[in-house]
Amino acid sequence: MPEALPCAGSWNASFAERTTFRVGGAARVLLEPSSRQEIETALNWVREHRLPLFVLGRGSNLVVSDAGWDGAVLSIGRNLSGVSWDGFGVSVLAGTRLTEFVLGAVGRGAAGFEKLSGIPGTVGGAVTMDAGAYGQEIGERTISVEAISPAGEWRRFSREECAFGYRTSLFRAGGWIVTEAQFEGLPGDSALLKASVKEVQASRREKQPLEHPNAGSLFKRPPGGFAAKLIDEAGLKGFRVGDAAISEKHAGFAVNLGHATAQEVWELSCRVIEAVQAKSGIVLEREVVFLGRFG
Repeated sequence: MPEALPCAGSWNASFAERTTFRVGGAARVLLEPSSRQEIETALNWVREHRLPLFVLGRGSNLVVSDAGWDGAVLSIGRNLSGVSWDGFGVSVLAGTRLTEFVLGAVGRGAAGFEKLSGIPGTVGGAVTMDAGAYGQEIGERTISVEAISPAGEWRRFSREECAFGYRTSLFRAGGWIVTEAQFEGLPGDSALLKASVKEVQASRREKQPLEHPNAGSLFKRPPGGFAAKLIDEAGLKGFRVGDAAISEKHAGFAVNLGHATAQEVWELSCRVIEAVQAKSGIVLEREVVFLGRFG
């Protein structure tokens, strides 16, 4: 009989069921805490068992090896979600869906978040990578962030201490686990904000391959340019390795055409990096996280 877990969770948990690309093997153990105390207990359990740790939100920026990952996954998702407003100030638990939070802000007439509508994943993940779109970055509206280290130390960071940068932050670079964030919206007109959300979502549907499983932008934006443009100029729209392909609609996205493997996605990214470098001399950097062993 499997050992009892310190909180809700499961052994041998499939990543294909928990990531937006729908590929990957299993984690040795998945832990799904529902409170600050359970987070501490789960992290203590992981340390006692000397397991490597990976923090998972909604799996929107992740590709896991077909062989899986022989460690513990701490899921900061639906069990740790919620929003508490005070005027235009708001506290948001890290597992809250980003779009759910944005729509709530728009409904209250709180501006500064509306362009982020449609970005997949959680608020915690968005803060960790300083998610942004159409000229808005979540770090711009952040007041403070509560986080815990893998060793169990709690801290609250000011916006300046978060060290936000293009698709990175202290939390991505330093291993801190975001549990809650405080934001300050700007006074806005709810009707205009809702119109902006509709415009952004329509643009996403038109330009992005939302009809296929994907993990968002495969590569970071290189200095002075755009990865999608470089990939398109290298003639790679539609290029595929097995069922992993560069989208015909948006060259910045890799998509799963049905039965892709994680290894195929990895090989696709390698081929794209090589082709773009040969064409332009620019070396693209992956934005999607590849976890585990890849050939």
